Amino acid sequence: MIATVWRVTGVAFSLLILLFAALLHGATPDQVAFLNSPVGDLTIGFAARTDDLTVLLLAVVGVIATCVQVYSLGYLQERPASYHALVTLFTAAMVIVVISDSLFFLLIGWEVMGACSYLLIGHYWERRDARSGAVKAFLMTRFADVGFLFGIFVLGVGAHTFRISELDPARIAPGVLTTGTLLLLVGVVGKSAQVPLQTWLPDAMPGPSPVSALIHAATMVAAGVFLIARLYNVFSASRTTLTVLAIVACVTMLFAALCASAAVEVKRVLAWSTVSQLAIMFSALSLGTADGRHAALFHLVTHAAFKGLLFLCAGVLLHQIGSAALVVLRRYTRRGRSRKVLRVTFVTMTIGLAALAGVPGFAGFFSKDTVIEAAWERAHDGLAIGWVVLLSVCLTAALTAFYCVRLWLWVFFRTPALAGGVDAFEEGKAELDDPDTSKLRDAPWVMLAPLVLLAVAAIALGYADGVHLNWVIGLISTALVVLGAFPAYSLWRRGADPRPVVLEREFDVDPAYHGAVVVPVRWLAKLTVAGDRDVVGAYVRAAGRAGRLASQGFRRLQTGNVQTYLTAAVIGVVALAVLAGVIGS
Repeated sequence: MIATVWRVTGVAFSLLILLFAALLHGATPDQVAFLNSPVGDLTIGFAARTDDLTVLLLAVVGVIATCVQVYSLGYLQERPASYHALVTLFTAAMVIVVISDSLFFLLIGWEVMGACSYLLIGHYWERRDARSGAVKAFLMTRFADVGFLFGIFVLGVGAHTFRISELDPARIAPGVLTTGTLLLLVGVVGKSAQVPLQTWLPDAMPGPSPVSALIHAATMVAAGVFLIARLYNVFSASRTTLTVLAIVACVTMLFAALCASAAVEVKRVLAWSTVSQLAIMFSALSLGTADGRHAALFHLVTHAAFKGLLFLCAGVLLHQIGSAALVVLRRYTRRGRSRKVLRVTFVTMTIGLAALAGVPGFAGFFSKDTVIEAAWERAHDGLAIGWVVLLSVCLTAALTAFYCVRLWLWVFFRTPALAGGVDAFEEGKAELDDPDTSKLRDAPWVMLAPLVLLAVAAIALGYADGVHLNWVIGLISTALVVLGAFPAYSLWRRGADPRPVVLEREFDVDPAYHGAVVVPVRWLAKLTVAGDRDVVGAYVRAAGRAGRLASQGFRRLQTGNVQTYLTAAVIGVVALAVLAGVIGS
């Protein structure tokens, strides 16, 4: 009964967000302040605002949340009440972030999202990898949020207001502005899993697939992009912050794309892809232009559609087959069994991967081209940051096409080559083993309906902003797709999937963090425990033991013999008399 109530509540709340976005569309932007308290010359309180950016993000959050809630009705059976309640709270927290016009009000939603993500990633708490992934996500994002909190104080005190709409970079000292935006950027980097805090997001994959779709498509990881877009006048006033953002974004997009190219599990490929695509959005924002901001938001919207679709498709593979590992899925490609049975999943996942790769005609093609065009215009102005972003995005686009085609072919098509290729997924006897596919069926309609809706969006959203295509850039991006797709197809035909050790181990970042952070922290923790036990505790135990021994000694003097007491009294009096005589002489 409780589970049913929360299921209905979750779906209804998501639809209510969509209704709210529809009612606000075309309305005059407005702001509402409440619970304000003056503290010196500052006013601390809460405020909400409605404008075009609010409506856009509310629509994105509402659509993805509705799809996730409906999809979860057929996907999740373990502890559904707590799951749907947390998803609803998670969605509400993102709504708070979107409508906030107060840095403190935004911080509430920001932190509630972090807490809910920890609980949702660890939903399957009986699994060790789910528990460790949840703890890792919580610790890394909370570490970054310390900088975020200090950034709020620095900007608010420097501007004498915590209202986002009233933050005027002209009224903030340049040093304070740079410091405040860099501290906010720390929180953004952690929340959106950018270098050097990128490793938590791929390790969050043990959580339910709908949670991955929600976190990685429209809510938590996208909150960083939204925040910079909301405070764009403040961030763009600090050239140092934009340069740091550009460096972080360019390094992250290439790093994550290379890791995705060697991942051997569908959800992990998509997770690294999310990190890379978010970096593309940040690179557009780092250009500091209106076109760059528009390109980042456009790509944010299209990415929400096709990445949410892909994670839900991965959930179907897990739900129907029991695994999303390529080595397992490869066994179902014989005689095209997976394509024939999972028809809707195959078609929709093909659309999602095409949009992600930037195939012409799909949404990702148009949004990625707007980023490239904005970077080209900045590079044409002679700025180095424009050239760095342009080259990085182009190289990332080719790598994206490579891992999309690689994933599509290895999951749904049997290689014509014999087993034994370089690092092939199947070798020896495994090539002869056929799984039992007699009970394999496509997912129920309640799971397939969101796939169809998001697949339509992954195509149609590319045309929602109007087709403003630069044909030269369009041809270049198409060539990049072909350049990335051809090696993936060639390797698949030869039955090979070479994975360099450095990529398969994801550049050994986690072992490096373990040696640089975990080991020293554990050593300090052991030192603290030892100091508390052997120093502080020793003094406490010694004081208690001394009191106990003293009490035992005094107890022995209490014999109950009157003669002994009188003798002791006489001896005491004589001793005092002798002492007085000595002192008097």
